[in-house]
Amino acid sequence: MKTILVPIDLSDVSEYALEVAVGIAKKHGSTVILLKRLIFPTVEYTMIDNDFYEDKEDYYRYLTQESKDRLKDMIDRPAYEGVKFKLTIVRQEESLADCVAHQKADLIVMGSTGASGWKEWTKGSNAEHVVRKAPCPVLVIKSPVSAFTKVVFAVDFENEEFVKTSSALLDKTAIKPHFVYVDNGTKIFDADALSEKVGKWAFELGYSVYHFEIVEESPIEKGILNYARKVEADIIMMYTHGRKGLQHFIYGSIAEDVVNHAEMAVLVSH
Repeated sequence: MKTILVPIDLSDVSEYALEVAVGIAKKHGSTVILLKRLIFPTVEYTMIDNDFYEDKEDYYRYLTQESKDRLKDMIDRPAYEGVKFKLTIVRQEESLADCVAHQKADLIVMGSTGASGWKEWTKGSNAEHVVRKAPCPVLVIKSPVSAFTKVVFAVDFENEEFVKTSSALLDKTAIKPHFVYVDNGTKIFDADALSEKVGKWAFELGYSVYHFEIVEESPIEKGILNYARKVEADIIMMYTHGRKGLQHFIYGSIAEDVVNHAEMAVLVSH
């Protein structure tokens, strides 16, 4: 893993994401790219003494330098020593999701407070849109993280690879893995066969102790979230089909719904 991208808005939750990203970077020797999307404050600009700045571009340069200085202060911590950082400032000419999608990274780590109610129906959350458009896995952080110990893998047995790639980010010796399959009544399956398959995954990944549960719930995202809350998970790991356009309108996205409503961290692979 060469590069980890962290969108930064200077909020507390984005700092929590940075802390997690640094921990992963130390393990993998990755470069951490801090991405600050600069929203030009037109209203603020018109309220100041414009004689102080020659034009809007002059003011924009000032804001760019101010952002760089604040990002430098953010990473100037003893705990971050030895990690290579790159600062990227972009102007708001497109959405955050599009900005992120245009950056080259092996992993995106971002903070989010989620979205619900009217906001979810009209705008959604930035994390939701990034998950939809990102070309790489996205790790969404909701609160301070000390360690990922209780891990829930939301599985549907259609994609097995994400379990292996997601596990590579963790310290396998320190986690308690939980596998959950949500039965929403639309598929016929053999419970014993699913249990056997999970046992095979656990053996291949080196998990000597694990849990597997089939949960009857609809919609699926509700089953995943309720199970994660029941076992007091630190993180949910899952994948998305990456549906767009009409397919997304018709089928929606389980992963995006989980990202919006989860209280714990969520890692979404594509």
